[in-house]
Formats: sequence, structure tokens, C-alpha cells
Amino acid sequence: MDYQHILFEVTDNIAVITMNRPESLNAISLDMKNELDDALGEVENNDDILVAILAGAGRAFSAGHDNNDSLSCMPKFVRMQEERRLYNLSKPIIAAVQGYALGDGLQQAILCDIIIAADDAIMAFIGPEVGGLCYGSFTVLPAIIGRQRANELLFTCKRVSAEEGYRIGLVNQVVPNDQLMDAAMTMARAIAKLPPKSIHYTKQALRKTFADESHMAAVEKGWEDILSGLDTAAH
Repeated sequence: MDYQHILFEVTDNIAVITMNRPESLNAISLDMKNELDDALGEVENNDDILVAILAGAGRAFSAGHDNNDSLSCMPKFVRMQEERRLYNLSKPIIAAVQGYALGDGLQQAILCDIIIAADDAIMAFIGPEVGGLCYGSFTVLPAIIGRQRANELLFTCKRVSAEEGYRIGLVNQVVPNDQLMDAAMTMARAIAKLPPKSIHYTKQALRKTFADESHMAAVEKGWEDILSGLDTAAH
């Protein structure tokens, strides 16, 4: 498939999906999200792919939601179809994070299984700063760093460096920026050497809480209230 907003390549049983809008710091538009969804489907359905890497082109992983998308795109943007596919992907996926990873960008990273961060990474959940919700992080983030730390990051929109992210367990490894993709590929190759069925069922057993009915009900109610307010303000 030809993609306009991402790159997709497969080498030695490893797929690399790269958000490719460097001029906008890989801001995530609805079109990009749809392409990510399609690419993850390719990973899922290709038996030759054993591991995937999610990356960002240029000097940022992703600065978050593309605010140039029209308000009418928001209901489709926040329905979590792509996030669910990412979180529930049967194959391990590694996020290779450099520069800014903000809002929806950081949400993409934490829905992956492993995060390797460049030493220049700056991460934050900035949804509340712009009157939105970091909807993809509500059940996942507390499981990664604990509820108290998750509360702090989600309530304050605090910026976290790569080193602090490592200290609190948000990222697995910190490397120099110019070694980021090499480190991600090294990790991917180590996983790809292991029996695929063992890895598949191990991951399946670890993925049981994201986007269940109660989570979705809270997210949908929140977005309905927020979007109705924005629609009223626009008129």
C-alpha cells in the first residue's frame, strides 16, 4: 500500500513504521492515524513479520494531535480504533522516541511494549493544557509507572526528560540520539530470535484491561462533553 504520512518497511522479519511528517514534528492527523491503523494491520497479517518498531522522522517522535484537523474529524480521531490495534497487536512493538513525544504522540509510545528513548527526548501528556483528554493513557499509564506518578503527569502536564522517564519506569532504555534506531533494531532482533508462539501468548496474557467497557464509557462521556462545548463555542 502507498502511504502519504508514514513510511513502512520490512527487513529481516522486523517492520519499521515511521511517522513521516517531520515539517510538523510528526503531528498526528486523522489521515496519519488511519495509515498507522492500516500499517499495523499489515504487521498483524504478515506471518513473516515477528517484531515491529514505531518511529518518527526528523527531530521529533511526535508533537501530538494535529490541531489543523477540522473539528468534524474529532469523533473519528478519538474513537480509539487505531490505539486498540496498536495495544492489542499480537507481535511485540518497540517505540523509538526522540525529541518531542507529546500528547497523542506519547500515547502512541506507551501503547507499545517497549520504549527506547534518545537522550534528547522530552515527553508529556499535554491534553489538559489544550482542554482535551489523554484518552489513550488512562488505564495504561498507571500500570507502567504507578497510579500516583500517573496522576501527577496527567494532572500537571509535566515535561519529563529521557533520564527521568527511565528513573520512573516510563522508558526501558536511554541511548544517544544517533544510536536510537540501532538500539531499537538490536532489541527487535533479540526478540525475533525467540519462539514466536511463546512471545505471542506472553504478550496476549499481558493485554487484558485497555479500552474495556468501563474505560470506553468514561472516555466517550468526556469527549462528548468537551466536543459539545467546542461546537457551541464555534457558533
